[in-house]
Amino acid sequence: MCVGTNKCIFSWSKVFMTQRKNPLSILILGIGDFFSKYYYHSSFVILLDGRPVFVDCPDPLPMMLHAASQKSGVSLGLNDVDHVILTHLHGDHANGLESLGFYNRFLRHKKPIIYTIPEVEGAIWENRLKSSMGPFTNDEFERVGEMKLEDFFRLRILRPGRTQSILGMKIKIRHTKHFIPCFGFKVSYKGRSFGYSSDTTFDPAHIDFLADCDMILHETNKGGHTEYEKLLSLPPALRKKMILIHIYDDFNIRRSEIPVAEEGKLYII
Repeated sequence: MCVGTNKCIFSWSKVFMTQRKNPLSILILGIGDFFSKYYYHSSFVILLDGRPVFVDCPDPLPMMLHAASQKSGVSLGLNDVDHVILTHLHGDHANGLESLGFYNRFLRHKKPIIYTIPEVEGAIWENRLKSSMGPFTNDEFERVGEMKLEDFFRLRILRPGRTQSILGMKIKIRHTKHFIPCFGFKVSYKGRSFGYSSDTTFDPAHIDFLADCDMILHETNKGGHTEYEKLLSLPPALRKKMILIHIYDDFNIRRSEIPVAEEGKLYII
């Protein structure tokens, strides 16, 4: 329903009716790379009968959620972030963890679950969050203690070669070829499937891993990422299932033979 301000009011009933017919869908939050001035950093939400599982956690997460909610009609905010698949620790995928952790501890009093690989588990606190989130102070801002990762988040480890479950969704992961430990994944839910490359160089074995999915979200970029031209060499039937993400600002969306994901768009799988 829309009012005179031209802003649409969210209707849970419409979303639930859509989800009953199409239980697996993807809401795109951002499609840009680390240096983009036009797009938000690449991230999205998997919706399982309306229940959200977030993929990566960039900044500015509250603004990204607001923009996607306004465009799609699917209302999401920081109060809805209970499950996060964290593919790796580059800032354009992880810089929002600090705001998410503080918000949930001090305003929401909940601990989101982060699903990730052991390499990220070993580095996320000591190498990324501890300096800003660790100090515990009194009312005079005197340091009186030390916070820990488990004061903000719960971690669940994902491992290659295993089928694991998140809210009833089956997930399989695979390490990618990237500068730091990173993984892509594919999921299945109620007879539909979706695959995400995550950050990676062009890797035919990784594409084979994703190839049986109904929809594939694949990155394309320069310098340690997957070149668009190499994706064009894939069989037409595979390209037809593919949507691009993580683009650079000068990427020609209009001329791309493979569709580019749209920020704020809900894709029904």
